[in-house]
Amino acid sequence: MITYIIRRILYAVPILLGVNILMFLLFFFVNTPDDMARAYLGDKRVTEEQIANWKRERNYHLPYFYNDGWTEITVRQVATDTVSFVQSALRAGTYRLSLDVHAEGEGSIAVTTTVDTTGKTSFAGPWTVDVAQDRHEHSFELTSTGDDSLHTLSFTLAPQETNPLVVARLVRKDTLSIASAFTQTIFWQRSVQFLLFEFGKADDGRNIDDEIQRRIGPSLSITIPVFVVGLVTYIFFAMVAAFYRGTYIDGWGVVLAVFLMSVSILFYVIGAQWMLGKILRLAPVSGYDTGAHALKFVVLPIIIGIIGGVGQGVRWYRTIFLEEIGQDYVRTARAKGLPESVVLFKHTLKNAMIPILTGVVVSIPFLFIGSLVLESFFAIPGMGSFMLEAIQRQDFAIVQAMVFLGAVMYVVGLILTDISYTFVDPRIKFS
Repeated sequence: MITYIIRRILYAVPILLGVNILMFLLFFFVNTPDDMARAYLGDKRVTEEQIANWKRERNYHLPYFYNDGWTEITVRQVATDTVSFVQSALRAGTYRLSLDVHAEGEGSIAVTTTVDTTGKTSFAGPWTVDVAQDRHEHSFELTSTGDDSLHTLSFTLAPQETNPLVVARLVRKDTLSIASAFTQTIFWQRSVQFLLFEFGKADDGRNIDDEIQRRIGPSLSITIPVFVVGLVTYIFFAMVAAFYRGTYIDGWGVVLAVFLMSVSILFYVIGAQWMLGKILRLAPVSGYDTGAHALKFVVLPIIIGIIGGVGQGVRWYRTIFLEEIGQDYVRTARAKGLPESVVLFKHTLKNAMIPILTGVVVSIPFLFIGSLVLESFFAIPGMGSFMLEAIQRQDFAIVQAMVFLGAVMYVVGLILTDISYTFVDPRIKFS
């Protein structure tokens, strides 16, 4: 058994790695960091300087897979006749100034630099830029005159004959080790570390690991009771419908199940909050507390979660039981004179456990991810509301972490399902 589990875990590694790479491509190639910044800042007139600052604060300014040492120091967007900007706290090294020019017509820009008395630069004289070209780059050395102190560098852009929109980027060349060349990348910090269950920080600065540890308890306080009690309830009513198959009980039960499936869970939420919360005052409408005081806040969401899944659950398990009832072993049991209740609740239920367990595994990830609807309407600070808030705030770091966590839970559920098969069916072995 141990050997089988280890083998399945090893099989899961390339699966999770593939999911991780696919998520990285979707989050950072289809939707680039610049797109994330614009979505998060929510301003159509956001400047390149604001985008660069947002990316730098979250390490989204790093290269994707390999860092060759060029690190963006600052981005300034200017649109005026003559402008100077100062960059302080620069150490000696190789730098590159690039200008993205957006202008109509003809003209030029004179670029000059000055450095404080503690250092000097190889930027010789004014650098003339033709506005007819879109991008200009100039590399230079910043050296120290005596000590290894930090320097202040000033740039002056003086357009001639035109006032273009100029985006100036100052980049520094660092010497990185082989390991740092791969670790100082977006792929490593936002993807590879997920395999070590280190989710880092959200785009708003919160620690995602701490948030998960804080929110997993409230989510499980709702999802586990809904899962366990709901499973027993659905199987029981499905077996009753199968026992009275072909009768009015079975027929009206199917009609009721279809009706319950057709009603949105929002109806149950709003109706229960109005009737049980506001009119009868049997439970709080929303909120959460810790310890034993949390019970009064989760009872109503649990009841709604169970009722909301009755229709689909009963129909699904009723189909499984009706299929098993037509098997040869059931006809043999009846031929022996066993009562129908014994045939159904002892023989049929036991042999129907494999499809039941297969269906149960689909629900395992949602135990940890939480319920988006229930947690949002009842103000439960769980994983579901955590992800919904991240989607509303365009916090891609949280969404990416939750998607990966859901994939891990699904793989774990598949392994647990395979193990549980051996307990309900002696024909299945680990070998």
